[in-house]
Amino acid sequence: MPINGVNQFLQTVTSTAGQVNRVLGAGQNVLNAFGGLGSALGISSLARLGNLPVGAEETYENYTPVSWSAGSESLGNDWRVRIHLPTNVSTFMNSPILQPLYESNNSMVFPTTPQILVTHSANYNNLQPTHTNYAFPIYESSSVEDITITAEFPVENEVDGRYWISAVHFMRSATKMFYGDSNPQGNPPVVCRLNGYGEHILNDMPVVITNFTTDLPVDVDYIQCTVQGKQNYVPTQSSITVTLQPQYARRSQSGFSLNNFVAGSFIGKGKEGFV
Repeated sequence: MPINGVNQFLQTVTSTAGQVNRVLGAGQNVLNAFGGLGSALGISSLARLGNLPVGAEETYENYTPVSWSAGSESLGNDWRVRIHLPTNVSTFMNSPILQPLYESNNSMVFPTTPQILVTHSANYNNLQPTHTNYAFPIYESSSVEDITITAEFPVENEVDGRYWISAVHFMRSATKMFYGDSNPQGNPPVVCRLNGYGEHILNDMPVVITNFTTDLPVDVDYIQCTVQGKQNYVPTQSSITVTLQPQYARRSQSGFSLNNFVAGSFIGKGKEGFV
């Protein structure tokens, strides 16, 4: 081979080797970046995950799963939306089906962030004198309309399934009166309490459940769970819609003061949850 051809060949090899080194260097930088990310997430090496069989990946060392049905935390630090059981009614507090709700601070916790609609109204009646252009609005009353809560209810395991059954059973029970052989006979449906997002948002509001809707979809899986020795099948994804009506006692309303309300004096537990 002529000298010029050899030199050209060596230059080509050298150039190719430089390109290969640059590619390898870039690849190493990517691996180092993922390695740093893995360290930040508590994973020893993300680069090794590709060599592991499915299901054998490393887990997050510092990861703590959210348990919305545990309920051991203080309610003062728990801002999730919940409907409390009537703790003064033994029929509800002694039910074995409602046991999962006892473990979440005696309340039904919405497992996902719900959509909540709250309406406040000031009602006026217009007085229209003859031969006038404008009516005179005459104030009649103010009211807080029904509160509608809609939320998705995912179920991932048997524990979640039992919580779903407990929540549905609670809603079914809270929309019925003490009829027939019930004790105390003739009492209306129970009054519950609504809390969520802090004391300035939904503050221990007394409510009655006027409507409850859930769905049993056809396009999701169902999880088997056992309640009282009986097999049940719960949808892995469903939605729950609850309509609540504020239920302020007449004695509580007689002690209402707009001055105190504006100043925030009705905020806190035992303040009747005026909104």
